[in-house]
Formats: sequence, structure tokens, C-alpha cells
Amino acid sequence: MKKLSPQAFIAVVLYLLLALSAQAQNIDSLYTVFSHSKGEHQIRVANEIVAYCYENEYLDSLTTLKTSDGKAFVNAVVDEAMGNYFSYEKADYKKSIAFFKQALEHFEKNGEFTAVNLLNSNIGADYGRIGDYENAVTYILKCYEWEKSVNDKEGLSSTLSNLGVIYSQWGKREEAIRYFEAAAEVERSLNRPVKYANRLASLAKEYSFADPQKALPIIKEALQYDQQIDSPGLQEDRIAVHTIIMGDIYYEMDSLKQAEKYYRISLNIFQKNNRTYYVANTLLGLGLVQMKAKNYPEAIIVLKPCHEIAENNNFLSIQRTACYALSKAYHHLEPNSLAFYYLDKYDELNNSMFNETTQQQLNDFQVKYETAEKELEIERQQVTIQQQHNRLIITLLIFCFLITMLILIVIQRTRRNRILAEMNTIKDKFFSIISHDLKNPVIMQHNALQLLADNTGKWDADTLSDYSALLLKSSDELMDLLRNLLDWSLLQRGRKNYNPTMFNLVAVLQPEINVIKNMAERKSITFEMPVIDTAIVTADQNMLKTVIRNLLANAVKFTASGGTVTLEIGRKGEGEKEKGEGRKEKGEEGKENGYFISVIDTGIGMSPEQIRNLFRIDTSHFQRGTAGEQGTGLGLIVCKEMLEKHGSRLHIESEEGKGSQFWFAI
Repeated sequence: MKKLSPQAFIAVVLYLLLALSAQAQNIDSLYTVFSHSKGEHQIRVANEIVAYCYENEYLDSLTTLKTSDGKAFVNAVVDEAMGNYFSYEKADYKKSIAFFKQALEHFEKNGEFTAVNLLNSNIGADYGRIGDYENAVTYILKCYEWEKSVNDKEGLSSTLSNLGVIYSQWGKREEAIRYFEAAAEVERSLNRPVKYANRLASLAKEYSFADPQKALPIIKEALQYDQQIDSPGLQEDRIAVHTIIMGDIYYEMDSLKQAEKYYRISLNIFQKNNRTYYVANTLLGLGLVQMKAKNYPEAIIVLKPCHEIAENNNFLSIQRTACYALSKAYHHLEPNSLAFYYLDKYDELNNSMFNETTQQQLNDFQVKYETAEKELEIERQQVTIQQQHNRLIITLLIFCFLITMLILIVIQRTRRNRILAEMNTIKDKFFSIISHDLKNPVIMQHNALQLLADNTGKWDADTLSDYSALLLKSSDELMDLLRNLLDWSLLQRGRKNYNPTMFNLVAVLQPEINVIKNMAERKSITFEMPVIDTAIVTADQNMLKTVIRNLLANAVKFTASGGTVTLEIGRKGEGEKEKGEGRKEKGEEGKENGYFISVIDTGIGMSPEQIRNLFRIDTSHFQRGTAGEQGTGLGLIVCKEMLEKHGSRLHIESEEGKGSQFWFAI
């Protein structure tokens, strides 16, 4: 932001003194003293007087004194001074914008275009600080147009750089690069080494993310210009700041030794000059280099002091990144409480920053909403005034509105009928399961138990044992059906909450695996699971257990005696099978560090038509297992819906008579 000129501040001081003084002074004497004023001392005094007047509620009465053009002009200067005061001292950018706009109106009326340009720049900068990038660009572009019209190259260099900063914060990298390049081109002709080096550094920083190879010669050129700076202290500071960018570029290029070298050069300078923020930022860069190189003990040594400095100085963004990196480093060395400690701190910081950003966005939305309400009220009044002359137009508008509403009602009714049809299908399936799939097994168990009770004294031990085993098998099938029915019901009603946590999947699955092994042994099926000790995943523990249990139970159900069921848990990229080259599906790009879970059987397999109908609730695809086991197909539907809550999907590869493979990524 451009600061208020000494002359403008003196005008503020003198006008305030004039208004507060008991002795009357005319406006001519004010301008006489104003025209001869200069010096930084008067600027400091002006700041103190403005702050004092505001705190004591003198300013509101002063800024309403607009009895002459001269006073209106000075009042505008007062407004600008207050804008600077809130922008710099109070960091209340909304109030700062309000004062700047009030001053802008007066300066525009008086044709003070230099002041107008200054105010447009200040307003744009403050809009950028509150994240309203559209308004920020609008006001700064006004500066660009005026400076271009008067050929103000120094102003153009600053304005083009400001536009680059705004677009960079906005996340529009191409526009940011375009304006930084333009700023550097203008600055090249002005022969100002310090500012030219800064423009090049901004451009290199932006290129470091998009094209590091292109960024490297740019930052090297900036460092060459840094060598031309006359002031040793400023030269050392600029070199250190720009050397960090050199480290960032080499980091993006995976040249980790070079990145570490330049980060350490900067760190030594910042530590010597006690530049706390840059020390924390450079330590973070060094820590991320070590993490990328998988030197986790060295990463911890650097990241811990980085986290401490950031925490003590409330550098939230640096602290958050350091916490996340520390949790990953401790996890890779040996999963322990420190990994979860830093992960919890990272979550707290993330939530805090998210809530702060959300609150700011809500505040901005409230301002925009109130403005829109006022504009709407004005528009309504105008419509009322013109109502007698526009009855035909209003009638046509009402007619169009009614037609539109009628169309919307038809669309809504069609949509509602479709939803009702889907709900009826689900309801019918539900009643079908209760009336047939659930009722019949219960009746069969009741009859079997009655037969067992009637013949307990007649049957020998072997017969009783065989009969009890059959009852247990029937009970297991019924229990699986009830479990799937309950899960499906909760999912349909939105009562099954998704609660992801970080856990060792292998350890959590062990009880389920033991149950499946017993099922497989009873059918003389071989159960295989390649040895893996640890698979740390982030997921809903209960849902994931349900999915894998259902897939394994289905595999056993549809595999004949002598067959094999295999559970594979493998990290992505390590020994993945060539089978299924399209494994990286849309929506799974962020799981490169996750796992593949596959359930493979040598069972009866499925036809393409069976696979197509597998997840349709409105299609009956009942099929008994190889030992006559009953099933409804509901289990796979539950699996599919639970995986969708994880952002994953269930993949199927099967061929009749050759077995099946079900797999997903997590």
C-alpha cells in the first residue's frame, strides 16, 4: 500500500488543530502553512493527533464540516489519514476501506487525480487482505489505466506487481505470472536494482510451482542484481530472502542437496539478524527436504525448533505444516504417541484456520447481502414510480413467471414421482427380505429345533453333533442376513455415520479373519493371506470391517470344497498386479500412499449379466452357495454404499467357472 504524503498528513494536523483551537483561523492561513510543511517528524505527529482525535470521538464532528471547497478537501485528507490508521495500526481493513472511499469521493470531485490513484491502490490492497479479490483487481486496474495514461512508469511497476500478488493469492497462477513479467519489464527500464530483483524474485516464486526449470535462471538473475545494492544490511537481507526461493525451486526439482544448501545459507543470515519469521520458514523448508529424502530423524531435529518458533510467535500456517510433517516423520520411524500428538495439533490448527476463514467469508457475505438488499429496495421504488407506464411489461413478466412456475412444478412433480418410485422399490425389497428371506430361515430353525427337542433322547451323539452343526450354520446365515439388513437400513435412513480414524487395518481385521478361517475349514477351503504386519489407513473402522467381512464370507459361500480364498492387502505401487491396469480410478488420485484390498476366490464365478445386476436393488439375483447357503445379494450393496462414503468404489473381475476378484483402494 502507498503511504500518505507528508503534505497530506500536515493538512490533517493543521486542520485538526484549527478545528480544536479556541482561536479562529482562516482557510488561507491553513494553506500557507500547508504549502511550506515538510519532514518526517510532522508525519509522526499527524499520526498521533489522528489517533487521539478518533479515540476521543472528535473526528466524526470534524469530518462533517463541509462548508467550503477548502474544508471539503481537508476533510478528504482526514478520511485518508484514518484509512491509513486502521489499515496499518488496527488491521481493521473494512473500516479502512470505508474511510478511503469517503476520501475518494471528495478527491474525485476536486479533480485531484494523483490522490485518487493513491486511494484506488489503497482500497485494492485492503480488499486483497480480506480475500475479496474481484474488488481488489477492479480498484488496482483503475491505477493501471491512469498511470498508463500519464506514463508513470514507477507507478506502473508497483501496480503491475500488486496485480500479480492479488492473482497469486487468488490462485490464478497464469495471470499472476503475466503481471509479474510485465512489472519486471517496466522495472528493467528504470534502472533500480533492488526493485528489479524483487520483481524477478516474485516471478521466480510463481514459476517454481508451474515450471521450476524456467524459474531457476530468473532467481539467479535476481541474486546478481542483489549484489549491486549499496547498503550492506539491505543487500544481505535481500540475498537471504531470494536464496529461500532458490531452495524452493530446487526442492520442486527434487534436487534435495542443492535445496538444503541454499536453505542453510538463508538460515545463517536470518539467525544472525534475528528475523524470526524467516528463521521458522527456512527451518520448515529444511525439514520438508529431509522428509522428501526420507531422512526422518534429521527431519525431526529441524522441524521441532521450527514448530516451537512458530507456536511462540503465532505463525499458524508454518506451525500447521510443521505439525503435519512431524506426525508423518514419527510415524515412519516408529508409530507412537508423538505421531498422534502432532497429528492432533495439526487437526486443531486446521480447524482453527478453517473456522477463522469461514467466519471472515460469512462477514463478507453479510456485507454483500446488506448491499444487495439496499439495491433491491431502490429498484423496487423505481419500479413503483414507473408502474403506470409499464403495465403491459409487468403483465408479460407475470405471465412468464407463471409459465416458469408451472414448468418448475411439472419438473418437481416428475422428480418427486421418480424418487417415490425408487422408495417403493426399496420398500418392496425390504418387505421381500422380511417376508421371505428372513421368515423362512426362522421357520426352518424353529422346526429343526422342535425336531431336535423331540429326538434328543433317541439320537446318538454323532447325529446330535451333525444336526447341531447344521443349526449353527443356519444361525450364522441368519445372523449375516440380519447384520446386513441392519446396516442397509441405517444407510438408507442416513443413520450410519462416517467416522474416519487412523488405525492398523491388519490388527483390526484379525478377529474377522479367524471367523472366516473357521467357515473355510468347515467347507474344506484353503484360506490364504500374504504376510503383512502393518497397514496404517484412515477410514471408518466399523464400515471397513463390515465390507471386508462380507466380501470374504461371499467368497467362501461361492467356492466349492478344495478351492482357495485369498485376502491381499498391499501398498499402492509395491508389487501391484498387472491385472486391471485401470486401477487408478477417478476420485482415487489422492490415494497414492494408500492400500489395495483384494478378495480372490476360485469359486463358481459370474456372468457379465450377473455382474451388471449385482448392485441393483430392484432386480432379483438370488443364488445359493456351493453348499446350499442362502443369500439375498444385500451384502454387496452394503459394501458398495459404505465404500462410496470413503470416496472409493468396489471393482469386480469375474468369469463363470473361473472364480472372482473383488478389490478396492483405501
